[in-house]
Amino acid sequence: MDLRITIYCALSFAVIFGLFSFVFYFGDWYRLGFVAAFGLFFGICSAPEIEPKKFKQGWLLQIAAGFIAGLLVGVFFNLEIGLIFSCGIIGGFVGRLTPMWIRYV
Repeated sequence: MDLRITIYCALSFAVIFGLFSFVFYFGDWYRLGFVAAFGLFFGICSAPEIEPKKFKQGWLLQIAAGFIAGLLVGVFFNLEIGLIFSCGIIGGFVGRLTPMWIRYV
């Protein structure tokens, strides 16, 4: 796994997503954090798709990123602990399906 590619992709997506939120919804810092977190998720999931030869088990990174993003969604919406964990599982499933949807982002 190449950490530089992952960090570059994650920060690039987070900055791009956050910049749009910052310009169009200035002052809504909660929304900025939420959108930047999704940008991180998309960036981490896209790294194995951009350089597949550098990631031998890229699917594992995508599942972990999806799980963490799902947990963050549950925390952002102040859900109960069981629902937060369920959001994490759903996020992991979405992360595993990254090769199917990442080309549309």
